[in-house]
This record gives sequence, C-alpha cells and structure tokens, in this order.
Amino acid sequence: MLIDDFKIKLNIGAGRTNIEGFTNIDISDQADISLNLSEEPLPFEDNSVDLIFSHHTLEHIPNYLFALSEIYRVLKHNGVFLLGVPYVTLTEYNLVNPYHLHHFNEHSFSFFDPSKLKGSAMEKNQIIFEKVFHRFHYMGWFKHCPSFFRNWCRRHLFNVVKKIDFGLIAIKNHEEKNPPDSSDMKAWFDICLKSRKRNKAKTNR
Repeated sequence: MLIDDFKIKLNIGAGRTNIEGFTNIDISDQADISLNLSEEPLPFEDNSVDLIFSHHTLEHIPNYLFALSEIYRVLKHNGVFLLGVPYVTLTEYNLVNPYHLHHFNEHSFSFFDPSKLKGSAMEKNQIIFEKVFHRFHYMGWFKHCPSFFRNWCRRHLFNVVKKIDFGLIAIKNHEEKNPPDSSDMKAWFDICLKSRKRNKAKTNR
C-alpha cells in the first residue's frame, strides 16, 4: 500500500511547513486549519481519518491526553498514527527545555494498549493504540556501536538517543485487527518527513 492510497491524511503540528495532500493543522494561523489541540476538538467526524502524521509536537501540548483522545476519535479502526518525539534522556534539548511538557520513551504508548496492561486499572482505557514499531535515532558514535552495547547505554546513560519514532494503529474492534507491516509504516513516516515544505506563501503575509 502506498501513502497516496490513504484518502484523508492529517499533519498535526505543521508549524510553518505543510505536506501536499494532507490537511495541515497547527496552533499557528499559517496552517490549513488553526486550532489549539490542547482544548479544541479536531473538526473531523468520528472514524473518518486514515492517517495522521505528527513530528515533534505532542511534547508541547499541555493537555496531552485530550489531544491524544481527539487523534484516536477521528482515526478509523486500524487508522495509522505516525509520530516522532524527543527521547526522554536527551538533556540539552529536551529535559531542560521549558516548552517540552511531556517526555517519551519506547514504553510510552504501552499505557494505551490493553494487552500490555492486563490486571491494571488502565486496562479499561478508552484510548486504544497498538504499537507496530518504534525506532531510535542514536547520537554520535553510538550509531556505530554494537546493538547490545547501545541497548545497555540507552537504559543507563543520558544523551544516547536523540529522538524516537513510533508507528501506531487505532484499535476500535479487537476482533478485526489488521496492522500494516512495520517496514511499510517506517517508509510512510520517512516519506511524510521528507515531504514537508516551508509554506512560503503564508510565511510572507
């Protein structure tokens, strides 16, 4: 399946960029749709969106759970949510950044997957995502280290991983799960990221 096969696609946190073929959404009035996702609902019907891309946005949203609930609401069953965020142990640009209100690691979205939370109160969470992949972006010479050493360093040291990408699907019918292949989702993520263009027309207003 190609990314162009998805009919309704959103780019959340577009800033001064846009992705052609997507509805670009941001708090800035330079976006196609300007709204504050910390408190304003997405102007889309329930179960109407095929794919959502968001790059370095969720960490800035004060009411993160409201934003995530809106993303979940508008996505179709098996709808794709691709996002990239700073990694929790990045100190210089993440932990000390006063505008980064939330922190993420590879386990962050396990709290929205009932299969990972059996026996806990969160098992009945109404926001349900299944993680298909996560991908680390290692810093400096860690990129070239053996995987076992990188894994140890990531768990015990700061400033090993710069950012992390996720591929999630919205689950609304537990009997009919059909997640895409992780390699396809990684390719879609990379296409979205590379397709972002600075919106010159709106920037020059």
